[in-house]
Amino acid sequence: MSHYNTLGVDKAATQEEIKQAYRRLVKEHHPDKNGGDDTKFKEIASAYEVLGDSNTRQQYDSQGQYQDFFSGFSGGRHNMSDIFDQMFGGAFNGRASTKGADIRMDMQVTFEDAYHGCTKHFTVNGENIKMSFKPGLRNGQKFRLREKGQPHQFNTTLPNGDLIIHVHVLHDGQWIVQGDDIWIEANVPWYDIMLGTKIQVKTPDGQIFINIPRNSHPEKTLRIKDRGYPIYNTDKRGALLCKLNATYPELNEEIFEYIEKVKNSFEQ
Repeated sequence: MSHYNTLGVDKAATQEEIKQAYRRLVKEHHPDKNGGDDTKFKEIASAYEVLGDSNTRQQYDSQGQYQDFFSGFSGGRHNMSDIFDQMFGGAFNGRASTKGADIRMDMQVTFEDAYHGCTKHFTVNGENIKMSFKPGLRNGQKFRLREKGQPHQFNTTLPNGDLIIHVHVLHDGQWIVQGDDIWIEANVPWYDIMLGTKIQVKTPDGQIFINIPRNSHPEKTLRIKDRGYPIYNTDKRGALLCKLNATYPELNEEIFEYIEKVKNSFEQ
């Protein structure tokens, strides 16, 4: 008989319904009560010990009805189930219980650590784990460490589960990453954009100089190869894309006369 049958509830019953059924049956079959049944009372207590806690109930549901059947032979709640797990790796449970449960862990990193790479320390099951990450970590990236998860729940001879690390890169307003490219903007006097010049810009690797070709125009985007975001586990990078924003300083009458001459030369 299953624990659900013992308590007289459906398998879909809520935890509150299970609790209410237990209280009602305990009052009805308590050994100190006239007509009480000590054996029945123990069965009820045993059933509620499993189903009254959502975690042990989930484990019980995962094991299925075999656990109840074999407990009558083993004299214990898990002994015969353990033997079958050792022999068949959980094949009789309808699930591939060939290892312990996986542990999933969220890891937050700064943009700087994601860009340059970093080393992190984790404590799992009392074990200190040191892991080095290469440059180019991405938001949503996952890493799997084999057999660093939970031990098997019923069979310690089987391998542990895995540790799965989910990467979350914290936003940094300085940088806009699009694919493998990094976008920046540079404010440059309009005449330097047209005449061409060399400017200094800030990148995640520090300050660099880039050339603005002669006859460029405002809002033009310069592409600097291999200066973008690192591509994880390779020596490659995307590009640095620099958008030119024109600035317009105050002009005097003499400069206006020069501009007028330039304008007239185009109109002739």
